[in-house]
Amino acid sequence: MKEVVYHFSTDTKWAEELAISLGGFTQGNFTTVPANVFTGTHYTLKISENISAVMADVTYHQDVLFKVRNKENDFALVFFNLTEGKLIHIMDDVSRSVGRWIYNLAIVDSELDIDFLIKSGSKSYGISILIKKDILREYLSKAGILTEILNKVFDQKQNTVLHYTQMSSNSWHIINEFRKNTAGSLSFDLLLSALVYNLLADCLDDIMKKEITISKVLRSDITMIFISQSNLVKKQEGLFPGITALAAEANMSETKYKQLYKKITGQTPNAFFLNNKLELARDLLASGQYTIGELAEKLSFTNASHLSGQFKACFGMSPKEYIASL
Repeated sequence: MKEVVYHFSTDTKWAEELAISLGGFTQGNFTTVPANVFTGTHYTLKISENISAVMADVTYHQDVLFKVRNKENDFALVFFNLTEGKLIHIMDDVSRSVGRWIYNLAIVDSELDIDFLIKSGSKSYGISILIKKDILREYLSKAGILTEILNKVFDQKQNTVLHYTQMSSNSWHIINEFRKNTAGSLSFDLLLSALVYNLLADCLDDIMKKEITISKVLRSDITMIFISQSNLVKKQEGLFPGITALAAEANMSETKYKQLYKKITGQTPNAFFLNNKLELARDLLASGQYTIGELAEKLSFTNASHLSGQFKACFGMSPKEYIASL
């Protein structure tokens, strides 16, 4: 397994350091590495003084452990991740899978260490956005968030910027449309810039609809919430376990558990559980292996009507309409 330690920043100088660490080089916006590491397109673009982006569309041919150790803490990283294969997030020796079907959107403070292990054979597609916190603050201010709240959100002594969730259907759609473009074409930089601004707007608009939870998060707390999320995903075919049991598993009070869970995921544990259950339902419907009734029974919905109602509320179409759209 290859291990690489590097850092991000809102300029693009880090890309050359990463390329060299992987035994490769940069040429313009492209990063090229030996074919035994990965093949495909790795493209870095400085969009403005405060924002840069990375488009990676590569297939890995060996296991690589990336250790991100940022040197600056004035920016945030926004990851839209559609990786298919084994991409594992590691924190304090606790591992969990991320990628196309789960935790495919993350907003992480640059002050936090991030480790990602990607396994050989994985097909990685992602858009990573690096944005100064001042710009995030400005956007939220214009959107109507009170100055008093923003002061707390961006005060590192009071709050940690950390949010793992599922990207919206709109973000999923515009990324998939963007994938049809060829990196390096005359219009590619313009299209990538437009994509970044659209993704940021969609992501932040979604956050605006939710209650902003302000708290300083300890690494041990993050670890326990990650474990709890993973356990909920494993149980998604059954019934919701209940807050009392989940908080006890995380060794937290119910109040602390619910607060941290909502801060990190942007959802209550119950909503997270239901949304993941519905994501699974969508995937299983697409496979054609189950009728709606069979799927309702498999995923512990009361009946087919209950599944259909929840499915439509989540995705804007009934299961039958979704199947017909495939």
